[in-house]
Amino acid sequence: MLTAKPKQQKLAGHLLLVMILASVLAGLGLSDFLWLAGPCGAAAMILLWPRTRRIQRIQCITFIAVGLVALTWALLLGYGQIPVLQLMTQNQSLISMLCAVTFLRLITRTDTDADHIQVGGEKSFVRTLAGLHLFASVINLSALVIFADRLAQVSQLNRITTTMIQRGFALAALWSPFYAAMGTSLVYAPGTQLSDLWPVSLPLCAGGLVFTWLENRYRSNDRLAGFIGYPVSFKAIWIPTTLVVAVLGLHALLPDVSVLTLVSALALATTVAVLIYRHSLLPALTTVRSFSSTRLPDMYAELALFLSAGVMATGLGALVAQATPQLPITELSPVLAIVVLAIMLLLAISGVHALITIVAASAILLPLEPQPALLAFVFLTTWSLGATGSPISGLNLAIQSRYSIAISNCFRWNLLYTLTMFAAASLLILLVFR
Repeated sequence: MLTAKPKQQKLAGHLLLVMILASVLAGLGLSDFLWLAGPCGAAAMILLWPRTRRIQRIQCITFIAVGLVALTWALLLGYGQIPVLQLMTQNQSLISMLCAVTFLRLITRTDTDADHIQVGGEKSFVRTLAGLHLFASVINLSALVIFADRLAQVSQLNRITTTMIQRGFALAALWSPFYAAMGTSLVYAPGTQLSDLWPVSLPLCAGGLVFTWLENRYRSNDRLAGFIGYPVSFKAIWIPTTLVVAVLGLHALLPDVSVLTLVSALALATTVAVLIYRHSLLPALTTVRSFSSTRLPDMYAELALFLSAGVMATGLGALVAQATPQLPITELSPVLAIVVLAIMLLLAISGVHALITIVAASAILLPLEPQPALLAFVFLTTWSLGATGSPISGLNLAIQSRYSIAISNCFRWNLLYTLTMFAAASLLILLVFR
């Protein structure tokens, strides 16, 4: 695999920082800044293209080709003009949020008051699961690597530790505004409000955490008694907690500003403020600049994926809007939503990225004017359960390669969990969206 040259990487990182700032300004109402954010993101992707793997390139080129073919078809059918800006910025707020959230790694520590592995049996298991879930809800994959690496230092990851890590991480996708899953759902289920979504997604998340605890407790024949956990410092959760509360508060004060814009702005502003408090102004700005040029380019895979998916979404959206396919249904009923969830989940487990099924389902179902929260809940559930249930999801592939977990175990260990969570999600849909 080729790698981007240092100068290219540094330039790409600075372009991504400009992209975040311009995207935030655009989200606050200065829409002309999209013309800066879009080209910056596209230019960064071109510079970082050498870092992508062959399979990623094939995937992204396929998405772009599908989008351009669909758009050409729509234009031939009489669709207005070529949506140049939309092609570059369909997922702009989502990409900017993902990049902005990475800065939180600079200020978030998980073990401030503990320098050694703690042994605490079942209590330690619950504490570790909760800690991983809370920190992953803000710093995402970084939390998973931190926790898993520390646990792997003690012994090779087994079924208990692996399923705890997988589910503790993936379940945060059901509610965290700092996750790609939530951002994608808000974009492709327009009109969704967190206040409408959380009453159904949070219970499912809680159920998944409790199921993980009980399954390991009663299946492992008291093996939880000797569980060696991670030394979580819950004094350190003030940053994740403050950010979530701040997002909710600002969203209530500024309902017209998207959650994605608020998350991007808060992630960057909080990072700078905490760094200034800890180190003073100049060192803080130097740290942010250094992080931008060295670590921000590591977002190349997500950048390429969401930019290419945005092209596909734009093309499919134009084609659906122009062709207006006649569906044999007139509304997204709860029963139909469960059927859609089952199909999307099967595709996700078979290896189709949740983003692709979400883009396609959104283009097909939005003309039915579904309840936004219902559609978003289907998308979130697909993303979360697909991540743990598919043996070849990005999450499980990372775990397999980094910790030598067999691909069959990633599927087998989570099969009952996936089926149970699907049943629970279906029941919630029937109860809440009647």
